[in-house]
Amino acid sequence: MSEAILRYRRAMAGFDAVAGAVPADRWTAASPCRGWTARDIVGHVLASQDMLFAWIAGKRPTVPDEDPSARVGEDPRGAWRTTYAEVDTALADPGLAARPVTTYPGGPSTVDEILDSGLVEPLVHAWDLARATGVEYAMDGALATECLRAMKEHEQRVRLSGMFGSENPVTADATPGDRLLAFLGREPV
Repeated sequence: MSEAILRYRRAMAGFDAVAGAVPADRWTAASPCRGWTARDIVGHVLASQDMLFAWIAGKRPTVPDEDPSARVGEDPRGAWRTTYAEVDTALADPGLAARPVTTYPGGPSTVDEILDSGLVEPLVHAWDLARATGVEYAMDGALATECLRAMKEHEQRVRLSGMFGSENPVTADATPGDRLLAFLGREPV
């Protein structure tokens, strides 16, 4: 199993830990993602998994719903757990890392490159979900470092996507997670 797959599995497990700890009355709480609730975050992460794995399967993904919460229905935790199990099974495929990907928007790619680019979804949105719901979450420093490397490598595309804000300053002693969050326009503290 490649390092990228192992990283992605760890990030997904981190998101799962947060989603599993969300109190039932906090799914409608406002999140750091403007205009989104905790439920919307889960719907968005589900849609991002569909997109990543459509590309990996050599398909063109469908456009995500305008309303991310529609994807989770009345049971965001259950919807997440179903997708998490499917993704974990797909990541366990021994031939996955060697599969070429020709449908990725940036051109031909590898599964490892796609997973490293997609690491931002479960990693950063775990932080968003935790902030929205009051769940304790400590971002994995090694994952944050790798994610920041991948985001900086594709900074022009990251900024042009409109999904992230302008980089915020950090102190010299900032954690890797805080550096990643600030790079993506979030206020880590």
